[in-house]
Amino acid sequence: MIVEQVAGLSPAWFTNALREGGTLAADAAVTAVDAEPIGTGQVGLVVRARLEYDGAAGPSSLVVKLPSPDAGSRQMATAMGLYEGEVRFYHEIAPRLGPEVPKMHWGAVDADGRFTLVLDDLSDRSEVGDMVAGCRAEHAALAIGALARLQAPVWDDPQLPYRPWLDPMRTDMLFAAVEPAVGVFLERFADRLAPEHVALVGELAPRAAGYRACVWRPPFVVAHSDYRLDNILFGSGRNTAADLCRRLAGSAPGPPLLDAAVFLASCIDTDQRRELERDLLRSYHEDLLAAGVAGFSFDDCWESYRRCSLWPFLLGVAVSVTIVQTERGDAMWARLISGAADLVLDTGAAKYLA
Repeated sequence: MIVEQVAGLSPAWFTNALREGGTLAADAAVTAVDAEPIGTGQVGLVVRARLEYDGAAGPSSLVVKLPSPDAGSRQMATAMGLYEGEVRFYHEIAPRLGPEVPKMHWGAVDADGRFTLVLDDLSDRSEVGDMVAGCRAEHAALAIGALARLQAPVWDDPQLPYRPWLDPMRTDMLFAAVEPAVGVFLERFADRLAPEHVALVGELAPRAAGYRACVWRPPFVVAHSDYRLDNILFGSGRNTAADLCRRLAGSAPGPPLLDAAVFLASCIDTDQRRELERDLLRSYHEDLLAAGVAGFSFDDCWESYRRCSLWPFLLGVAVSVTIVQTERGDAMWARLISGAADLVLDTGAAKYLA
């Protein structure tokens, strides 16, 4: 039943998928579908489907995720297990988490990386983040605050390393691609970056392949790994739906502060980040303790944040020139890498790759 193109999202397909997923009664059927791509996702195709029914009604609108139509983006996402990771996350991890994660109605992935994922459409009652426009302080607090609720239920779960789709070797493959990408990256982005940021690329990219061995330390969680404004919906009158309702990214094992480092490096201005980060991380840490996490001090929290600052900076170099190029995408990547470079410089994280 996996489909790869919008044309495959027919009434018959939705009827079968929603019945199989338990959303639609056996005597009801989808009679009409109006499906169109939304957003500007660079790794996968995201579609909003408006549905009509005969018999018992189901959701009037759903979000469907499909592989990217761009060959380069699709090849990268398949090789890195991003499509598989997201589908497996919704099947195996999401049921243990809270309301921040949208409900999955149907999802499948095959050995070739083909996948389809059907989720709640929350956009009609939420505000979509915009990384290029930047972030308000209250939204930063919501986004960082959601992390403790997403992480605590699976905090340092000893079963995580035994899930093949969370194989950390995939992380090693990502970082091995950083140094070979430097030439193309600088041709495209050097004039958008400050000289000290360009210099940091030259200094750290040759060491990137050793990132996980040099930098990662337990405990571990299931990280979103691309926790940016574009991937977050801010709900009206409630907290964030902090997951992939508009864009696609894989789930990865990682240190607890990985997602916080991605967000604070890329989604707020450097001066704002410097002003807010300590208070935001203290609140996050307090929420972890309240959720029952033990043996993780605020000093441990800050150390994890410092180490994780290298993630968005180094991966930004490789991924920005691997996936399909768009004008907005280039603006987004320039912002992310500039902010991440400032974070690496502020925290002195370069020493971890010595």
